[in-house]
Amino acid sequence: MKIVAAIIGSGIGLQHFKAIQNFKGSKIKYICEKNSQKRNILKRKFPSVQIIESPKKIFKDPKINLVSIASYDNYHYKQVQKCIENKKHFVVEKPLCLSRDELKKIYSSLKKNKKIKMTTNLVLRCNGLFNEFRKKINLKDLFYIEADYIWGRKYKLFEWRSKIKQYSVTLGAAVHMIDLVLWLTNLKPTSVISFGNSKVTQNSKFKKNNLVISMLKFPKNINVKISANAAGIYEHFHEIKVFQKNDTLVNSRLGSFQYNLSKKGSVIKKFKKSLYPDKKNRGRIIQNFIKEILYKKKPSIKIKDQIDLMSICFAIEDSIKLKKEVKIKYL
Repeated sequence: MKIVAAIIGSGIGLQHFKAIQNFKGSKIKYICEKNSQKRNILKRKFPSVQIIESPKKIFKDPKINLVSIASYDNYHYKQVQKCIENKKHFVVEKPLCLSRDELKKIYSSLKKNKKIKMTTNLVLRCNGLFNEFRKKINLKDLFYIEADYIWGRKYKLFEWRSKIKQYSVTLGAAVHMIDLVLWLTNLKPTSVISFGNSKVTQNSKFKKNNLVISMLKFPKNINVKISANAAGIYEHFHEIKVFQKNDTLVNSRLGSFQYNLSKKGSVIKKFKKSLYPDKKNRGRIIQNFIKEILYKKKPSIKIKDQIDLMSICFAIEDSIKLKKEVKIKYL
């Protein structure tokens, strides 16, 4: 068996393209792109690939066994369901979907089609620095985490994100930091209280919250603060501080450190600069997923974990609307 893939969306989809192309023996048959100007560019750039306007051909083609969904967020649900319906494995850009109802339907479809494999492109799990952090976390000593996604790309809010009804910086940005914390701790929160802010963009085309801050309660008496700041003037950055009884792990613009206490005072250990942002490993989620398909390996990200991640995101959205702490309901 060999991978014959199709890409839907040529924005971040081209990163998916590279990850699949770099896996020996894989072939990319289609790139689907709605924009005619972009299609013309793609035809010149990739002459051996069929550049198409509609994904219908992808779902009907029996040779396609992997679909990469990198379209706008509001198309994800229908395209995911089409993949399941047509027995095609798929990787989807976050978010998996835009509502709890859509999530329930996707989960139900997957449970009925257990041979279909899926993954969400949760790239921070493959980051070299955060893998080092994970080795150093001791749940007995861990008591607080701050995880901030500073997007640094305000102009992008006024493109397609301002045109779809359900766009959310929680689903589109904070989801990465939430998943990072779930993966670092192997724990899931029980409740959350969140606040939204639209001050920067309220008089623009983008009427939704451009900042979301959440406080989550985890088991083992651990508290976590997660933020998604889409309007801040800053470099695109994943800032995190992991506070434990005897040390603190930090990724900041000043560098990446481990602070320890000793009898002589504080000791600072620096992590290698090459570990973050670690762009060379961004395709590993997709390449690991291909190995799961071809060699029947255990999933690197369990389907239930991806479903639970979305349940947390929707609880955050509920908390903002209700203006109170809410319990997180998992499917």
